[in-house]
Amino acid sequence: MLLCVLAGAIHSALLAQDIKSISRSDSCMIAAQLAYTNHQADSVKSLCRQAIEFNPQNDAAYYMLAKVALVEMNLEEAEKNLTAAVGIDSSNYYYLATLGALYMQNSDTPAAIKLFEKLVEMFPSRSEPYLSLINLYVPRGMQDKALALADKLEQKTGPNEAAVMTRFRIYSSQGKDEQAVQALIDADNKMPNPEYEAYIADIYAGGGKDSLALVWYNKALEMESDYVPAIYGKMQTYRRQKNYGMYLIYLKSFLGNRDADAGIKKAHLEEAMKNPVFYQQYREGMADCLMALAKANPADSSAAITSAIYLSRSGETQKAGKVLSDILEYYPEDPYLRGNMLSFLYSAQNWERLETFVDSSMALFPDQAPDLFQFKGIAQYNLNKYDEAIATFLSQEKAVRKQKDTSLLLQIYSLVGDMYHSKKEDKTAFKYYDKALKLNPKDPGVLNNYAWYLATGNPGKMPREKDLQKAVRMAKDAVENSSGEYHYLDTYGWVLFLSGDKEQAKKYLQQAVAYGGADDCGILTRYADVLASLREFDLAVIYYKKALLKAAESGDQEQVDKITARLEALPQNKTD
Repeated sequence: MLLCVLAGAIHSALLAQDIKSISRSDSCMIAAQLAYTNHQADSVKSLCRQAIEFNPQNDAAYYMLAKVALVEMNLEEAEKNLTAAVGIDSSNYYYLATLGALYMQNSDTPAAIKLFEKLVEMFPSRSEPYLSLINLYVPRGMQDKALALADKLEQKTGPNEAAVMTRFRIYSSQGKDEQAVQALIDADNKMPNPEYEAYIADIYAGGGKDSLALVWYNKALEMESDYVPAIYGKMQTYRRQKNYGMYLIYLKSFLGNRDADAGIKKAHLEEAMKNPVFYQQYREGMADCLMALAKANPADSSAAITSAIYLSRSGETQKAGKVLSDILEYYPEDPYLRGNMLSFLYSAQNWERLETFVDSSMALFPDQAPDLFQFKGIAQYNLNKYDEAIATFLSQEKAVRKQKDTSLLLQIYSLVGDMYHSKKEDKTAFKYYDKALKLNPKDPGVLNNYAWYLATGNPGKMPREKDLQKAVRMAKDAVENSSGEYHYLDTYGWVLFLSGDKEQAKKYLQQAVAYGGADDCGILTRYADVLASLREFDLAVIYYKKALLKAAESGDQEQVDKITARLEALPQNKTD
């Protein structure tokens, strides 16, 4: 009797000890869960190991250790702990599913297939194991098994989109388009779905059956009016049919849809805009589409810049400016966006806005002043604010010298020289041209302008012989150090004419007209003057009339009067 009592006491003590150990193990796991939530991996591992020491059968501790190992990409450790957890509780879905996913990650396909087949049997109402198993079957040519599994999935869970799409993709990969379409049609009849309908339409479109394609795209859009695949498919169908009115309607809808992929939008625009005839013919419609792109994601800077670029390219500069202004409200201090806005304002010749925008940009980025001041100076120059422009350029002279940027310094001196000439202060202008030529004696732009102003600085008066010969040398150097720009040819031809070399003047002015000067009223007039001086009156009449037409088109009445006077001064019988 005493022995029985003693044995019972020992059993009760051991049972109490077990309960106490399990309780301590569970307390460790509560702390481990909190540490896991706070991303304290070392604490999690330490607490889980303590939990296992207190209770070697604590499967949750092994599972949590496996999760930490997966985060740390220690796959071997993860598999070891998952196997331990499954060994303790082989009926836990999450342990098994995580182990199966790990097998897939380790490319242990046989083990993964075996485990997911087991999960399908154990949990026939859960769709995830079916899908994982289908994804293992299909790439390995086990299509029959995948199709059978899809049927089984629908038997257990009812109509299932994953099962439908499995059939569709398998039939499509086998080139069985009719069966693929029929699988979707059957599924759509049971449970209408815009995804099925868009796929059906895509197949019909790919087979050249545009009318049927449009029917199914319309069905998808009736169910979901902003369903992107259907909008895109319908847009492409109208484009193929060259029904550009309808194409633009759906292009606008596609570009304005926030869910549509930004990369696809950009790629499609690039393709559409390759045809200049198209976007010029449908300029207003394209502008509306581009504005829709910008409005769809008002804080998307890449969409804004894409829209602005294409709007500018199609001549919609005001709309392009609005798009950039709108995006700058979201990112007023973004240097990339401000750089794009500066370039846009410059190309659009919006000088007033450019001047003020540079000021705000320089206030935000004072370190970039040496780069930004040029925009401000050019804006002021084009606004005829010569004194302010000169001050702007020269304000950076010391900084540019310090940087030893001779090309920028040359540009400063050249532009300042141009502005002093505009102020009719040629003596100072020439001083800055000389400074520029000390930096680069062969700069064609400076040589050309210097030569032109020397030769023509006093309208109605011949230049001094000394200045004229200097102008001839400079104009010649400009031509020889350039790539045949017609402005340089024009200057050289004219100073040759003023120096008395009419034949050479004719040669270079003829080249100036041929290489791009045919739309320049001044060049045409000078060429006609040279021809008239050589008594080539027939040709002179032709070029005076061309010049007269250009002057009239520009509305320059003063030039019209001057050219008309030249024509009338020719021998009368040559002007008929």
